[in-house]
Parts: sequence; structure tokens; C-alpha cells
Amino acid sequence: MPSFTMRDRWFLLLLGGIYMLNFIDRTIIAVVGEAIRRDLKLTDLQLGMLGGLAFSLFYAVLGIPLARLAERYSRVKIISAVTVIWSLMTALSGMAGSYVQLLICRMGVGVGEAGFTPALVSMISDRFEASRRAVVFSLIALGVPIGGAVAAIAGGAVAQTFGWRLALVCVGLPGILLAGMLITTIPEPARIDAGKSADTPKFGAVLRRLGLSPAFLFLTAGSGFVGMVGFGTNLFLIPLLVRRYELSLSQAGLVFALSFSLATMVGQASGGYVIASLLRRDLRWGGWAPAAAVALAFPLYLLAIYQDDWRWLVGFLFGATALLYAFTPAIMTITQSLVEPRMRASAAALHSFGQTVAGLGLGSVLLGYLSDHLAAWRYGAGYASDCVGAAGGSMTRACLQAAAGGLQLSMAATAFVLVLAVFLYLRAATNLPAEANAS
Repeated sequence: MPSFTMRDRWFLLLLGGIYMLNFIDRTIIAVVGEAIRRDLKLTDLQLGMLGGLAFSLFYAVLGIPLARLAERYSRVKIISAVTVIWSLMTALSGMAGSYVQLLICRMGVGVGEAGFTPALVSMISDRFEASRRAVVFSLIALGVPIGGAVAAIAGGAVAQTFGWRLALVCVGLPGILLAGMLITTIPEPARIDAGKSADTPKFGAVLRRLGLSPAFLFLTAGSGFVGMVGFGTNLFLIPLLVRRYELSLSQAGLVFALSFSLATMVGQASGGYVIASLLRRDLRWGGWAPAAAVALAFPLYLLAIYQDDWRWLVGFLFGATALLYAFTPAIMTITQSLVEPRMRASAAALHSFGQTVAGLGLGSVLLGYLSDHLAAWRYGAGYASDCVGAAGGSMTRACLQAAAGGLQLSMAATAFVLVLAVFLYLRAATNLPAEANAS
């Protein structure tokens, strides 16, 4: 286990805290999504667009330009600025008067992932040597499952007691404080290539470089398919728990924290150390390890969503989630070894683009679309008027069963993309030794 100085520990703690708030603001829509759906009379497709597509569209627009800025300007200032923006937009989401206004606010939250991850990964690559990057990013990325747990437990309790609007306001504001702490206490790391050239490669050069990297393309595509399942579960698990097991928002939030957030934390914490050790033996473990983990996660995931008892769901989903997320942060750092230093932020943005847009954007919309149609098929004629158009809280048991069954079937159907992810990771493994460098 690598040792860290006090300054490094503060760096890990503060950036991990910002990553936590990033994921809280991103996840809270999943926690209160069922309440929003009933209040605004939305379909699962609209919920998928709200929780996934709205976020990823804004990411698609700003992700690459912000990454290019991170190649040239202060990454500390960029992260501070986008943290303030996504925090304010989350708080404003609680004041939205319509679905369209809420959709626009969620697009604004997307600037968080767009500006944060590429700049963070670039900072890590300049501040820590190559052998420590996977561990460092995995430790900072623990903010993701911790944030998911906080959003699920605290957000669910606030939403159930005071309503979903106040929950959005409460989780949005703390980010402004951490942004101020970042810009006043963390210095901008010196770029390790500063003495070689001050020029940043043109974006076309970055695209050509990565387009000629099979390892990068396979890793990114594989992570996109894993994201379809992971992000879909993150967005629709609480609605499934409320509909299928008739849990309250606070109860569903606790189950979410145990079966998804805690499992993600365990997987990421252990995966970073495991893959760091494996990569020292053979670089191909950068593809082999994720492939093996996803292959094991696939049957556990299917078993989880078909359990009649939510307690069994917790057990199976814990194992599946820990495996799915064990090596996700490490894959991000592995892609950094495939490019020159001044291309790292752009490479991170493009990898996140593939993972987030394909996984969260397209995946959540596909899952919501399938859920609506399968629920209508199970219910029969009149599903839209009887169930979707029903006043909040007045859905009949038949509506709940149809909605739960449709969501369950759609989650099972989309899970089969994990087979493609395994194949892609294995293909990446064969190319890593020839492409990776020690920069």
C-alpha cells in the first residue's frame, strides 16, 4: 500500500468530497425520481430522459471543450468553477415549476461531470507517478458510492418528510463551500511536460491518436456497455423497490445504500489495489481483470432483480455491483498511459464521453422506453390513462404490478450488453502491452 504525505491526504480527502457531492447531485434525481414521476405524471421514458439524457447531452456539448481548457489552464480553477455551477443548478431544480424547467436544470448539472473528471485525472497524472495513479483515483472515486449512499439515505428521508423539492435544494448548496476550499488550499500541480513544450496538441491530433489506439477504443466501448447497466440500476433501482416491494422512499434509500452504494465502495477500494498489483506483472490484466469481473457480475445481476424478497436482492446485487465497479476507476487511469501528457485531459473526456453518453444517456432512455412498453403490455389497454395519468399516490395495485414488472423485464433485457463488454475488454487486453507507455 503506497504511503501519502499530509498534503496528499488533504488532496485525496477534498477531491473525494467534491466527487461525493458531484455524485449526490447527480444521483438525487434517482432517489426522488418516483416522487417526481407521480407528482408531475411522467412516464419512465421521461424519467430516463430527466435522470440520464438531460445530464449526458450537456456533458456531450461541454465535455470536450472543458477538457481542452484543462490542457492549457488551471485545473483547480476549472474544477472550482464547475462545482459551483452544478451545485447551483441542483438547487434550482428544486424550484422548477414544470418538467421542461426541471429538464433544463438537469442539463446544467451535467457540467459537473463534463468539467470535473478530465481535469481531475489530468491533475492526478501530473501529481503522482504512474504506479500510484490507479490507487489514487480509486480512493478519490470512493466519493461516488459514499455520495450515492448519502443521497439515498438522507435524500430519501428528506423527500419523504418534506418533499422532493426541498431534498434537491438541500443537496445542492454544500458544493459551493467545497469549491471555495479547493481554490484556496490546493495548488495547481506542475505539468510534467512543462519543460518539453508549452504547446497543446490540436484536438484533431488527439482524435487521430486515440482513433489509432485499439486498446483505448475497446476499453471505452466496454465501459460504455457496463455504464448502461450501472447507470440504469442507479437511476431505476429505487423506483423498482417502491413499485415491486412497496417500500417507502426512506426504506428504498437504505436498501439502495446497502446493495449499490456500499457495494460500489467495496469494489472500487479493493479493485484499485488489485489491478495495481496485477499490472506490475502483466499489462494485459488491464483488460483481463475487468472482463472477469463483468462476466461474474452478469448472472448475479439477473438473480438480484428477479428475487421475490428484497433481502435476497440486496445480497445478489451487492456482489454484482462490487464486481461491475471494481475496475472502473482503474480503466480511466490505464487510458492515460496510452497518450502523451498534454493529451490526457482530452483522453479522459473522450473515455468519459463514451461511458456516460452511451451508458447514462442512451442506456437510461432505452431502459425507460422498454419499461413503459413492457408495463403497458402486462397491464393491457388503458395503462397510460389509468396508471401514468393517475394523481400522485393513487396508483392501483394493478398499475404498480405492471410498472414493476415492466421495469424488471427492461433491466433484465439491457443486462445482456454485459456480454459485449466482456468481449471488448478481452480485445483491449491483447493491445495494451504494445500501446502503453510509462509516462
